[in-house]
Amino acid sequence: MKIFKCKDRKINQMKSLIEALNIDVNKKMIISFVGGGGKTTSIYELGNELSKLGKKVIITTTTHMQMPERNFVLTDKKDDILNLLNSENMITVGQKCINKSNDCKDKNLVNKEKVIANKKINREKIQGFSIEFTRNLIKYCDFLLIEADGAKRLPLKIPAEHEPVILDNSNLVVGVCGIDSVGKSIRETCHRKELVAKFLGLDENHKINEEDIAKILSSEKGQKKNVKCDYKIIVNKVDDEKRLDIGKNIFKELLKLGVNELVLTSFKDNI
Repeated sequence: MKIFKCKDRKINQMKSLIEALNIDVNKKMIISFVGGGGKTTSIYELGNELSKLGKKVIITTTTHMQMPERNFVLTDKKDDILNLLNSENMITVGQKCINKSNDCKDKNLVNKEKVIANKKINREKIQGFSIEFTRNLIKYCDFLLIEADGAKRLPLKIPAEHEPVILDNSNLVVGVCGIDSVGKSIRETCHRKELVAKFLGLDENHKINEEDIAKILSSEKGQKKNVKCDYKIIVNKVDDEKRLDIGKNIFKELLKLGVNELVLTSFKDNI
């Protein structure tokens, strides 16, 4: 993975997301991730970094997120959560997405010898519990990382009226987008494309550019909606030199809007 931090008109390579986001590892934190595609990947990367430092990390969602392959608890029972957290530094907590129209092929879900049986579930997604329950999860861990928005795996979005779902006790909100949206039309690359077009005042055939991304990432009608704490930005899929240059241009546009910090990430080694 490659991580770059743009700040004060300079760009430097960072060793970790912890460093790039300036996270105090000695302080309990609730960190909510909003915006376009790449949230889940960023959450688990940060969670892995924190867990390697011996921190206890709970990952969950206030909307929906992809179910991990292991170390998850599909119950709101405190004992089950604490038992798994005692043996693993990083766990995911959520509940099955009930699918009323289609039966799952496999009705038994097994994780660490724990069976949740005979339920109609969506094996690709889990959903969160109540806001009150989610808020209290920080009592059991050092870091609570929350996927607080949905984007249908598209790189860019404008939130609907009911989005995002950010806990009021969040310490940091991270707005995420994919740089692969640049050069593609609003119609093909944006979640809630009609809202994106309306926000930008452009047709859905308009091709997204660096200025558009900067506006969405910095606006309280965009990724900063409902943010009442510190706010950082990650632009992901910066997988080659060309995209790194695009990332630098996004930063230049953000500077014009009064934002002087940006994190660029790539999970490939092409840069």
